[in-house]
Amino acid sequence: MPTLAHLSDVHFGPPEVPAHVAAVERRLREKRWDIVAISGDLTQRNFSWQFRKASAFMDRARASAPTVVIPGNHDVAWWWCVGGLGRRALMYRGYRRWISADLEPVLQAPGAIVASVNSSHGIQRHTLTTRLRDLSVVGAVLPAQWARATATLASARAGDLKVLLLHHNLLAGKLSRRWGLTSRAAGIDDAAATGCELVLCGHDHEARVEAVERNGRRFVVSQVNTISDRSRGGRPASFHEVSWDAAQLTVRRQEWSASAGDFVEAQSWSFGR
Repeated sequence: MPTLAHLSDVHFGPPEVPAHVAAVERRLREKRWDIVAISGDLTQRNFSWQFRKASAFMDRARASAPTVVIPGNHDVAWWWCVGGLGRRALMYRGYRRWISADLEPVLQAPGAIVASVNSSHGIQRHTLTTRLRDLSVVGAVLPAQWARATATLASARAGDLKVLLLHHNLLAGKLSRRWGLTSRAAGIDDAAATGCELVLCGHDHEARVEAVERNGRRFVVSQVNTISDRSRGGRPASFHEVSWDAAQLTVRRQEWSASAGDFVEAQSWSFGR
Protein backbone atom coordinates (compact mmCIF):
# COMPACT_ATOMS: atom_id res chain seq x y z
CA MET A 1 0.00 0.00 0.00
CA PRO A 2 1.62 3.31 -1.05
CA THR A 3 2.29 5.87 1.68
CA LEU A 4 2.65 9.63 1.31
CA ALA A 5 4.13 11.99 3.90
CA HIS A 6 2.49 15.42 3.95
CA LEU A 7 4.51 18.16 5.63
CA SER A 8 4.11 21.93 5.63
CA ASP A 9 5.33 25.11 7.29
CA VAL A 10 8.75 23.88 8.39
CA HIS A 11 9.84 27.53 8.79
CA PHE A 12 13.62 27.16 8.83
CA GLY A 13 14.76 30.13 10.87
CA PRO A 14 13.89 31.26 14.42
CA PRO A 15 10.64 29.17 14.67
CA GLU A 16 12.45 25.99 13.59
CA VAL A 17 12.53 23.15 16.11
CA PRO A 18 15.68 21.06 15.46
CA ALA A 19 14.29 18.02 17.30
CA HIS A 20 11.23 17.98 15.06
CA VAL A 21 13.30 18.29 11.90
CA ALA A 22 15.66 15.55 13.10
CA ALA A 23 12.73 13.20 13.76
CA VAL A 24 11.40 13.72 10.24
CA GLU A 25 14.86 13.24 8.76
CA ARG A 26 15.21 9.92 10.59
CA ARG A 27 12.12 8.73 8.75
CA LEU A 28 13.57 10.00 5.49
CA ARG A 29 16.75 7.98 6.05
CA GLU A 30 14.63 4.92 6.79
CA LYS A 31 12.78 5.46 3.48
CA ARG A 32 9.41 5.01 5.18
CA TRP A 33 7.45 6.87 2.51
CA ASP A 34 6.79 6.35 -1.20
CA ILE A 35 6.06 10.07 -1.78
CA VAL A 36 6.98 13.20 0.15
CA ALA A 37 4.76 16.26 -0.40
CA ILE A 38 5.66 19.61 1.18
CA SER A 39 3.08 22.39 0.90
CA GLY A 40 5.27 25.45 1.36
CA ASP A 41 6.75 27.83 3.91
CA LEU A 42 10.15 26.22 4.11
CA THR A 43 11.63 29.50 5.38
CA GLN A 44 10.56 32.06 7.93
CA ARG A 45 11.94 35.30 6.46
CA ASN A 46 13.16 34.43 2.96
CA PHE A 47 16.81 34.79 3.98
CA SER A 48 19.50 32.94 2.01
CA TRP A 49 20.74 31.07 5.09
CA GLN A 50 17.21 29.81 5.71
CA PHE A 51 16.89 28.67 2.11
CA ARG A 52 20.24 26.87 2.42
CA LYS A 53 18.96 24.90 5.42
CA ALA A 54 15.74 24.16 3.54
CA SER A 55 17.77 23.05 0.52
CA ALA A 56 19.71 20.53 2.60
CA PHE A 57 16.43 19.21 3.99
CA MET A 58 15.03 18.91 0.47
CA ASP A 59 18.14 16.99 -0.66
CA ARG A 60 17.49 14.42 2.06
CA ALA A 61 13.81 14.20 1.11
CA ARG A 62 14.59 13.70 -2.58
CA ALA A 63 17.17 11.03 -1.77
CA SER A 64 14.50 9.19 0.20
CA ALA A 65 11.48 9.22 -2.13
CA PRO A 66 9.90 11.07 -5.06
CA THR A 67 9.29 14.54 -3.64
CA VAL A 68 7.03 17.42 -4.63
CA VAL A 69 7.26 20.90 -3.10
CA ILE A 70 5.70 24.32 -3.65
CA PRO A 71 6.41 27.78 -2.21
CA GLY A 72 4.47 29.30 0.67
CA ASN A 73 3.91 32.98 1.32
CA HIS A 74 6.98 33.09 3.59
CA ASP A 75 9.11 31.86 0.67
CA VAL A 76 8.10 34.79 -1.57
CA ALA A 77 9.97 38.13 -1.55
CA TRP A 78 6.77 40.03 -2.30
CA TRP A 79 8.37 43.48 -1.88
CA TRP A 80 10.10 43.15 -5.24
CA CYS A 81 6.80 43.37 -7.13
CA VAL A 82 3.77 45.03 -5.55
CA GLY A 83 0.57 45.37 -7.54
CA GLY A 84 2.34 44.29 -10.70
CA LEU A 85 4.96 47.02 -10.38
CA GLY A 86 8.54 45.89 -9.96
CA ARG A 87 10.56 42.82 -10.85
CA ARG A 88 8.33 39.77 -10.50
CA ALA A 89 11.17 37.33 -11.19
CA LEU A 90 12.93 38.47 -8.01
CA MET A 91 9.97 37.44 -5.85
CA TYR A 92 10.88 33.79 -6.32
CA ARG A 93 14.65 34.17 -6.80
CA GLY A 94 15.61 32.53 -3.50
CA TYR A 95 13.09 29.73 -3.84
CA ARG A 96 14.10 28.98 -7.43
CA ARG A 97 17.81 29.05 -6.59
CA TRP A 98 17.72 26.86 -3.51
CA ILE A 99 14.53 24.76 -3.73
CA SER A 100 13.08 24.36 -7.23
CA ALA A 101 12.84 26.23 -10.50
CA ASP A 102 9.31 24.87 -10.95
CA LEU A 103 6.65 26.68 -8.92
CA GLU A 104 3.88 24.27 -9.95
CA PRO A 105 5.46 20.83 -10.32
CA VAL A 106 3.65 17.66 -11.30
CA LEU A 107 4.66 14.37 -9.72
CA GLN A 108 3.72 11.07 -11.31
CA ALA A 109 4.63 8.27 -8.92
CA PRO A 110 3.50 4.66 -8.55
CA GLY A 111 -0.11 4.77 -7.39
CA ALA A 112 -0.63 8.53 -7.53
CA ILE A 113 -0.41 11.74 -9.51
CA VAL A 114 0.13 15.09 -7.76
CA ALA A 115 -0.84 18.36 -9.45
CA SER A 116 0.25 21.53 -7.66
CA VAL A 117 -0.90 25.14 -7.82
CA ASN A 118 1.15 28.07 -6.56
CA SER A 119 -1.18 30.09 -4.36
CA SER A 120 1.55 32.41 -3.03
CA HIS A 121 1.61 35.53 -5.22
CA GLY A 122 2.52 38.26 -2.74
CA ILE A 123 0.68 41.58 -3.04
CA GLN A 124 -0.98 41.73 -6.44
CA ARG A 125 -4.27 43.16 -7.63
CA HIS A 126 -5.87 39.73 -7.52
CA THR A 127 -4.76 39.15 -3.90
CA LEU A 128 -6.16 42.35 -2.41
CA THR A 129 -8.96 42.08 0.13
CA THR A 130 -10.65 44.47 2.54
CA ARG A 131 -8.53 43.09 5.41
CA LEU A 132 -5.17 44.82 5.87
CA ARG A 133 -3.79 41.79 7.67
CA ASP A 134 -4.25 39.77 4.47
CA LEU A 135 -1.51 41.77 2.70
CA SER A 136 1.25 39.40 1.51
CA VAL A 137 -0.37 36.59 3.53
CA VAL A 138 -3.56 35.58 1.73
CA GLY A 139 -3.42 33.23 -1.24
CA ALA A 140 -5.02 33.15 -4.66
CA VAL A 141 -5.36 30.67 -7.52
CA LEU A 142 -6.13 32.04 -10.98
CA PRO A 143 -8.49 30.32 -13.45
CA ALA A 144 -5.60 29.25 -15.69
CA GLN A 145 -3.95 27.54 -12.74
CA TRP A 146 -7.08 25.60 -11.88
CA ALA A 147 -7.38 24.62 -15.54
CA ARG A 148 -3.81 23.27 -15.64
CA ALA A 149 -4.40 21.23 -12.50
CA THR A 150 -7.65 19.86 -13.93
CA ALA A 151 -5.89 18.78 -17.14
CA THR A 152 -3.07 17.17 -15.18
CA LEU A 153 -5.39 15.13 -12.97
CA ALA A 154 -7.46 14.11 -15.99
CA SER A 155 -4.32 12.43 -17.36
CA ALA A 156 -4.03 10.11 -14.33
CA ARG A 157 -3.63 6.42 -14.93
CA ALA A 158 -6.59 4.23 -14.01
CA GLY A 159 -6.68 3.67 -10.27
CA ASP A 160 -4.09 6.30 -9.39
CA LEU A 161 -4.90 8.61 -6.49
CA LYS A 162 -5.53 12.16 -7.77
CA VAL A 163 -3.85 14.65 -5.46
CA LEU A 164 -4.01 18.47 -5.49
CA LEU A 165 -1.26 20.34 -3.64
CA LEU A 166 -1.43 24.02 -2.61
CA HIS A 167 -0.04 26.07 0.26
CA HIS A 168 -3.02 28.04 1.57
CA ASN A 169 -5.77 26.41 3.60
CA LEU A 170 -8.74 25.51 1.44
CA LEU A 171 -11.20 25.52 4.36
CA ALA A 172 -11.82 28.40 6.76
CA GLY A 173 -9.79 27.97 9.94
CA LYS A 174 -11.69 26.79 12.98
CA LEU A 175 -9.30 28.64 15.29
CA SER A 176 -8.26 31.56 13.05
CA ARG A 177 -11.66 31.83 11.31
CA ARG A 178 -9.72 32.95 8.24
CA TRP A 179 -9.97 31.68 4.68
CA GLY A 180 -6.66 30.92 3.01
CA LEU A 181 -7.72 32.00 -0.49
CA THR A 182 -9.22 35.28 -1.68
CA SER A 183 -11.97 33.27 -3.35
CA ARG A 184 -13.02 31.96 0.08
CA ALA A 185 -15.65 29.18 -0.20
CA ALA A 186 -15.59 29.37 -4.01
CA GLY A 187 -12.11 27.86 -3.80
CA ILE A 188 -13.70 24.64 -2.55
CA ASP A 189 -15.82 24.51 -5.72
CA ASP A 190 -12.73 25.16 -7.85
CA ALA A 191 -10.81 22.37 -6.13
CA ALA A 192 -13.71 19.94 -6.56
CA ALA A 193 -13.88 20.76 -10.27
CA THR A 194 -10.29 19.57 -10.76
CA GLY A 195 -11.43 16.00 -10.09
CA CYS A 196 -9.05 15.59 -7.14
CA GLU A 197 -9.55 12.89 -4.51
CA LEU A 198 -7.19 14.43 -1.97
CA VAL A 199 -6.17 18.04 -1.26
CA LEU A 200 -2.94 18.70 0.61
CA CYS A 201 -2.54 22.16 2.16
CA GLY A 202 -1.16 23.98 5.19
CA HIS A 203 -0.58 27.69 5.98
CA ASP A 204 -3.07 28.09 8.84
CA HIS A 205 -1.00 26.08 11.34
CA GLU A 206 -4.05 24.05 12.34
CA ALA A 207 -4.27 20.32 11.64
CA ARG A 208 -7.52 19.14 10.05
CA VAL A 209 -8.76 16.13 8.11
CA GLU A 210 -12.20 16.38 6.52
CA ALA A 211 -14.22 14.82 3.73
CA VAL A 212 -15.82 17.50 1.56
CA GLU A 213 -18.73 17.08 -0.84
CA ARG A 214 -19.22 19.74 -3.50
CA ASN A 215 -21.30 19.75 -6.68
CA GLY A 216 -21.56 15.98 -6.75
CA ARG A 217 -17.85 15.43 -6.08
CA ARG A 218 -16.26 14.15 -2.90
CA PHE A 219 -12.66 14.62 -1.78
CA VAL A 220 -10.58 14.58 1.39
CA VAL A 221 -8.72 17.61 2.73
CA SER A 222 -5.46 16.99 4.57
CA GLN A 223 -4.48 20.28 6.19
CA VAL A 224 -1.35 19.85 8.26
CA ASN A 225 0.00 21.79 11.18
CA THR A 226 3.47 23.30 11.25
CA ILE A 227 6.41 21.29 12.57
CA SER A 228 7.90 24.57 13.88
CA ASP A 229 7.06 26.19 17.23
CA ARG A 230 4.32 28.36 15.66
CA SER A 231 1.42 25.93 16.12
CA ARG A 232 -1.91 27.69 16.45
CA GLY A 233 -3.73 27.28 19.74
CA GLY A 234 -0.79 25.55 21.40
CA ARG A 235 -1.57 22.29 19.61
CA PRO A 236 1.28 19.78 19.18
CA ALA A 237 3.40 20.07 16.05
CA SER A 238 2.32 17.43 13.55
CA PHE A 239 2.28 16.12 10.02
CA HIS A 240 0.18 13.54 8.18
CA GLU A 241 0.82 10.17 6.62
CA VAL A 242 -1.60 9.10 3.89
CA SER A 243 -1.96 5.54 2.61
CA TRP A 244 -4.38 4.14 0.06
CA ASP A 245 -5.44 1.20 -2.03
CA ALA A 246 -8.17 0.73 -4.61
CA ALA A 247 -10.97 0.93 -2.06
CA GLN A 248 -9.82 3.15 0.80
CA LEU A 249 -7.76 6.19 1.77
CA THR A 250 -6.40 6.55 5.31
CA VAL A 251 -4.86 9.64 6.94
CA ARG A 252 -2.82 9.26 10.13
CA ARG A 253 -1.79 12.28 12.18
CA GLN A 254 1.72 12.12 13.57
CA GLU A 255 1.97 14.43 16.60
CA TRP A 256 5.05 15.45 18.54
CA SER A 257 5.37 13.72 21.90
CA ALA A 258 7.81 15.36 24.30
CA SER A 259 7.96 12.21 26.42
CA ALA A 260 8.80 10.02 23.41
CA GLY A 261 11.04 12.64 21.84
CA ASP A 262 9.45 11.76 18.51
CA PHE A 263 6.33 12.03 16.41
CA VAL A 264 3.77 9.36 17.30
CA GLU A 265 0.45 8.41 15.74
CA ALA A 266 -2.31 10.35 17.47
CA GLN A 267 -5.42 9.85 15.32
CA SER A 268 -6.49 8.27 12.05
CA TRP A 269 -9.33 8.66 9.55
CA SER A 270 -10.41 6.29 6.77
CA PHE A 271 -12.51 7.16 3.73
CA GLY A 272 -13.83 5.13 0.84
CA ARG A 273 -12.46 6.01 -2.60
